[in-house]
Amino acid sequence: MLAWDDNRIDTLWRTNAPAELGQTLDTDGFGRLYAHYRLGQLALERGDKKAAKASLYLVLDELKDNYQDNDQAALYAASLGLSIGLKPWQAVFIAGRAEDAMTASEAMDTDHAPTAMVRGIGLFNTPALMGGDKEAALGHFNRALALYDGNEAWGLEDAWLWQIKALMALDRRAEAEVSARALLERYPDFISATEVLN
Repeated sequence: MLAWDDNRIDTLWRTNAPAELGQTLDTDGFGRLYAHYRLGQLALERGDKKAAKASLYLVLDELKDNYQDNDQAALYAASLGLSIGLKPWQAVFIAGRAEDAMTASEAMDTDHAPTAMVRGIGLFNTPALMGGDKEAALGHFNRALALYDGNEAWGLEDAWLWQIKALMALDRRAEAEVSARALLERYPDFISATEVLN
């Protein structure tokens, strides 16, 4: 199943342009939630927890127990994952809610690329003692990229970036470099991709 997409929002996120991204909040439906998700992500990256909380909690409040499709369930889980940075002491509780959303999304459609990507991020960031597995995470990122099949849809850049992070974590630098070059060839404006191999 092809996921939702708005390349305008993705471009502003890739280029780290929060002010311009904030101007997309008048988008209807999923687009507004997605823009808030990306704003929250950028805010966390720059250490602005107050702004991150405002955006991420808006997404979480609107989608809690109310995700109607794969995109909403995966976005809810991804937003929960980011919110762990705001309340790390609640990580286990938050992860449980994210797992519920992922299970719901997978029940709706097992071939939803953003769901595979978010599942991979969860496995990557979870400590091994608690079930995390970077090799399994890489498998999910690879599967997500295969499901995207080069199509623009939300999460494509994330899946690619996290694939590179997983390869680096698994000491497979040569493969990571090849993937990073391909990612930057497609998205030369992607700031995070320029830093991923450092």
